[in-house]
Amino acid sequence: MKKTIVFTGGGTLGHVMPNLYLIDELKDDYDIFYIGSNGIEKETASKVAEYFPIPAVKLVRGKILTNLKIPFVLIKAIFASKKALKTIAPDVVFSKGGYVALPVCIAAKMLKIPIIAHESDYSFGLANKIILKTCNTMCVNFKNLEGKNKKIVYTGPIFSKEFEKTTKRKGSWHLDENKPTLLIVGGSLGSQKINEMLFPIIKDLIKNFNIIHITGKGNLKIKSYENYNAIEQTDDMVNLYNLADFVLGRSGAGVTAECFFKKLPMLLIPLENKATRGDQLLNAKYYQNLGVAKIAHEQDLTPTSLLETVNDFYKNLSDFKSHYKTINAINGKEKIINLIKKY
Repeated sequence: MKKTIVFTGGGTLGHVMPNLYLIDELKDDYDIFYIGSNGIEKETASKVAEYFPIPAVKLVRGKILTNLKIPFVLIKAIFASKKALKTIAPDVVFSKGGYVALPVCIAAKMLKIPIIAHESDYSFGLANKIILKTCNTMCVNFKNLEGKNKKIVYTGPIFSKEFEKTTKRKGSWHLDENKPTLLIVGGSLGSQKINEMLFPIIKDLIKNFNIIHITGKGNLKIKSYENYNAIEQTDDMVNLYNLADFVLGRSGAGVTAECFFKKLPMLLIPLENKATRGDQLLNAKYYQNLGVAKIAHEQDLTPTSLLETVNDFYKNLSDFKSHYKTINAINGKEKIINLIKKY
């Protein structure tokens, strides 16, 4: 009889995709189930695992009235999670975090089911701060977080098999072979602020660089031309990282970990407003301290100064690349799979 694993986590693709990478490795040997909300994780995870939906509500920073319903929805979600877990009777729960995972982990703790969790950011999100109290092991991306709690184990990020490939496919991308390639990405949803500063200077940027610009859904204002390539979303990120010489973007855990694994210098513009807990700035500082990234603060930037910053960053690109020579970035997938098997 096969052992059973429940996966949970959602709200963004950053909470879902690592789960899908693990499921792909484990699905032949284990019975796999997924508990999540009716959001983005249902669209993706329900295609690869039997899916149990639960109610979920996200903390919205600065909106007190919106957050008043959180305790009531959370209680409903815990009961729904408990019911699903009793039906499934899993041997272990793996949580990728986010507000969706919290009620599942609370319910699993109540039912004495072992929990392995994973935090991608340098600073723990609110959900994972609570999940840390319920889980058996918390896996992290950053080595110097290990030991801050006896449950915390350094594994590194979770990548798919595809991510380890280094082949480049130019395909239909318009790339001048005599110019370096700048990949611009603002996270899974794109960044409207970065886009607004970039659009006025695209013609200046393409004088020196090929541009591959992932604008985010609904943000495609300028169509591709010459060596400027614009696309709202893509499932070809591994190839784009392989084509790129350096990256400009936000400093979410997913993009920065991917760039780090691919040894790409990063010009990072972290979210620093009241709508964030400051995780992106801490991620960016970590990579800047390693010498592989530079922080540009959004409040200090204009289109003109951003153009100067990109040009200056490229002039020092060899310095950023040199710091990667002593760094061995890892794929934490196998470590986490072994932990799951242990439980």
